[in-house]
Formats: sequence, C-alpha cells, structure tokens
Amino acid sequence: MARIVQDRVSEEQFQRDLEKYRSRAIELGATDAEIIATEAIVLDERAQAKCSFPTCKLYNTNANCPPHTMPVREFREVVNRYRNAVFFKVDVTSGSFEDFDRVNKYGVTDIVWKLESEAFYDGYYFATGFGSTGCKGIFCPDTRCSVLDGESCRHPWKARPGMHGVGFDVYRMAAQAGWPLYPVGPSTNPAGIPYMSCFGIVLVY
Repeated sequence: MARIVQDRVSEEQFQRDLEKYRSRAIELGATDAEIIATEAIVLDERAQAKCSFPTCKLYNTNANCPPHTMPVREFREVVNRYRNAVFFKVDVTSGSFEDFDRVNKYGVTDIVWKLESEAFYDGYYFATGFGSTGCKGIFCPDTRCSVLDGESCRHPWKARPGMHGVGFDVYRMAAQAGWPLYPVGPSTNPAGIPYMSCFGIVLVY
C-alpha cells in the first residue's frame, strides 16, 4: 500500500527503507548492493566523454545518450540534493558475452526501475535510477527515438541514461565499495577473468 507523502520522514524509517531497497536489489538478482552516501558518488566529465571518444554507436541517436543528456556539471548539482542511494552490481559468471549483454541491458534495468518504483510509492517521489547502458539498445534498437522528433517517449517510465551517460565514474565507485572490477571490452577473454560485472544505482532521497 502506498504511503502518504510527508514533508519529512523519520531517520529511523528512512534507514529501514534504505535497507529494504538494498535487500530488494539482491532479491531481484543483484550479486551485491550497498547503501551509499551521495558524497561517495563520483561524477567525472571524462566518463561522459568516453561516449564520444571513441564514439559509441548510440551517440546522438536518442534523448538519453550524449550529447542530449544533462551536462555533468548540472547533474552534479542534482545529485547533491540527495542524501543516499542504493548502488548494486550483477556479476555474470558464465563467461558468455551474450549473457553479459542480456544482464547489462535487461537484468540491471529491471532492478533499477522496480527499486525506483517501490521508493516512489513509499513517498520518495524524487527517486531516480540509472542502469548500465542507455535505453535505445534496450527498447528501441531498430526504431528512431521518438523524443528526437518532438514526440513522447515510447517507454517513459523505464527509459533512462546509462550511468556513464550522465558522468558516473563506475570504476571508481566500485573500487570504493570494495568490489573488484575487471574491465570488459572487445579484446576481453572471458575465460581469463572470474566474472563480468554490470552496475546500477537508485538515488532515493
């Protein structure tokens, strides 16, 4: 049952809710999840710049990828208005790039939007989540982004930028959380690393 929105929630209730969302992330398939203060969120213009150097195939193809996303300096101001977030990872141990791609696109996104939705209905109406990758490859891979044509998004409740698209330095944040992270790219030999990791975050309050 949805809560009545209040001007402020007690600290005890807030901490219980954060722990509930952390546990819920694991229940939904996350390998691990942490409650972090927004001071632990690392935003870096270089993370967003990697979308264009080298140019990603999704660059400039949709409203939730650069150059259409919010500049990092503006997004940093938004993040600073929050106190806490739930940061989580999903490890792929099968050694399959197909599995990694599926989890990266659909598994993480599913956790993000469910946590965001649950926090919203608990009264945290500014809850906002970001997954591992942008929305175009998930929802509209073969269709032009309707927002770029001045129309409504076809998936407004789930379409979000990927974390890097708004400047999250995921590598640094994973290191701060104590999570070993192996870079994954075209030259990666999956047999040479224990797992491949995908990440998501939900800013709560």
